[in-house]
Amino acid sequence: MAKTKGPLFSVTARGSFGPRLTFSKRTSGQQVRYQRAQVDYENKARLTQREKFSLGVTLWNSMPKAEKSYWDEIEMKGYADV
Repeated sequence: MAKTKGPLFSVTARGSFGPRLTFSKRTSGQQVRYQRAQVDYENKARLTQREKFSLGVTLWNSMPKAEKSYWDEIEMKGYADV
């Protein structure tokens, strides 16, 4: 990997530049990585999980505001067993 000096005309650069180049500072120094595009494999298990998640979002959005605030309050208190 090439050593970068002053990437993007700065001493340190962090974050992504476009969809593929990612700049970061590590203990070994400044680093630039090329991020490959993620492949979205569609199989039956994933589609089922996505449908469940979509149903949960739909149910949450259709919930009355008072009920949402009740669940938000429980979440803020950190109750795990409701």
